[in-house]
Amino acid sequence: MEMLDRISSLVKKIEKNEKLGNYIFVSLASPTVKAKVKRLKVSRYLNDKIFDLCLGFKDKTGNFPEWIKIDIITDTKQVEFESLKKEMEMTRRNYIDYGVSYDKDYILSFLPEEINANAFLKPSKDKTGLFFSETNVNNYLDKYKYPKKAKLKSKYKPYRNQTYKTKQVIKFYTKSYFIEEDEIIELHDRGYNKGLRRIENHHEEIDRLIHTSVSYLKEQIKEGGQYVYGYFPHFDKKINFYNNLRHSSSTYALIEGLAYLKQDVSVAKPPLDYIIDHYLYEYEGAAFVYDDSNNIKEIKLGQNAAFVFAICEYLKYYPDELDLLKAGQAAAKGILHMVDSENASTTHVLNYPSLTVKDKFRVVYYDGEAALALLRLYQIDKNPIWLDTVKLLFEKFIEEKYWKYHDHWLGYCTNELVQIENDKRYFEFGIKNVAGYLDYIKNRETTFPTFLEMLMATYHLLQKAKQYGYEDLIEEHMNEDEFLNVIHNRADYQRLGYFYPEVAMYFKNPQRILGSFFIKHHGYRVRIDDIEHYISGYVQYQSAFSLNRDERKLNHHHLSGRIIEYKP
Repeated sequence: MEMLDRISSLVKKIEKNEKLGNYIFVSLASPTVKAKVKRLKVSRYLNDKIFDLCLGFKDKTGNFPEWIKIDIITDTKQVEFESLKKEMEMTRRNYIDYGVSYDKDYILSFLPEEINANAFLKPSKDKTGLFFSETNVNNYLDKYKYPKKAKLKSKYKPYRNQTYKTKQVIKFYTKSYFIEEDEIIELHDRGYNKGLRRIENHHEEIDRLIHTSVSYLKEQIKEGGQYVYGYFPHFDKKINFYNNLRHSSSTYALIEGLAYLKQDVSVAKPPLDYIIDHYLYEYEGAAFVYDDSNNIKEIKLGQNAAFVFAICEYLKYYPDELDLLKAGQAAAKGILHMVDSENASTTHVLNYPSLTVKDKFRVVYYDGEAALALLRLYQIDKNPIWLDTVKLLFEKFIEEKYWKYHDHWLGYCTNELVQIENDKRYFEFGIKNVAGYLDYIKNRETTFPTFLEMLMATYHLLQKAKQYGYEDLIEEHMNEDEFLNVIHNRADYQRLGYFYPEVAMYFKNPQRILGSFFIKHHGYRVRIDDIEHYISGYVQYQSAFSLNRDERKLNHHHLSGRIIEYKP
């Protein structure tokens, strides 16, 4: 479809569905060009005006825009600027869902997407709150919004909050339509779902998100097996840090996603080899994954655990990789070194290479990760010491009510433990891990992707509980219909953490982040472990609920019940 025809179809649909006011906003972008946002006065020749903007975009960039987004003003309110500024500074970071105009003709005005993507609200130096950043506003005005309009300088530039301290501004809401290729997409216009595209086929859409995000994560693997760790996309800044725990857990999710898509999982071997070749410290038959980022030189319990369950996931598809198995078994012995065999007390962090205690406790989630790793390895080599240690840990988890931490790793582990051990206490523990937390999950403003992982682990646990006749436990602790409703709601809501083009277009380098996942309130951070949790949750969800799940049976060589015997 030609550009003018696409625009005509878009305008026709908008005019049919919406009541237009005096102005609309047109955002034009492509994967390599950040969105140019223009306000247009509504007239009879709206098609031609939008097309003229597209021609101007082509003159400057060499090509027509791939993405066109139209925002219609649906509601306005005159407010004191100082009051609105305080409201914005009290809103969760990057969650502004309205625009602001500093004049009645919307000459100096910003869509909510511009406000959020350009970090107009920044964390204060002491991290106690947000402040409205004049620096970031002026950076955006000078580089993108009005770079060559000198006549605006005297009135609007440079921007100063003080200029509007005693003045009124317009707070406005919008409804958006977006053109992607020849498709016109309507976006949600209010509430937490603001800006999220409306879809018809829920599971087909999630499959598409899994496909692009798995491809994105795979493309982050550098020569040698290390990942590009991540980006802060406001200004296209690379994250200058690394974490080997997240390296391994992300590799686990990559394998899981590749397998779901029926793609070759062998591309995940270099990241496993990277840890073995560079960060596996062996001592008296045990192995410890260490980290030297920023010269910290430490060994984390969770680091060993993530390495073990990533290896176990890989061995599902390549069971003859005995060197990997040996590395995983050695790292599991390292886990045992950090778990007291009498009372299951754990040591979370050791110094490298002395193996002296650095932190007895770091984060509670290490314990669940360790239990999951040992249980996954037990299912491969049947070494009873792994299972015995997990059962010992669970005695501690139950006694100390670890369910109150609502840990998705413990959710995974509990579900797998009950496949091996029919103990009603394990079922009750797993159910309590979610029960009483459903309202919080349902109403949570952030996407928090580990929620879906935990919910799906619990879903499988409930199915097993029914097989063993423990319906009374389920009825005692939760409303199953409400539980299922929360699962489906969270699966859809998590799409708000996906870089659709209509979201990515407002950032400095759209192609860098397109098709990935992000954490919005952490500066739209795109980090390998952020992507990991979205992938894992969605794969589990689709495997359980998608109508096409039977078609997802893998053609790879599985373990198929094969046991690799443990040799002491």
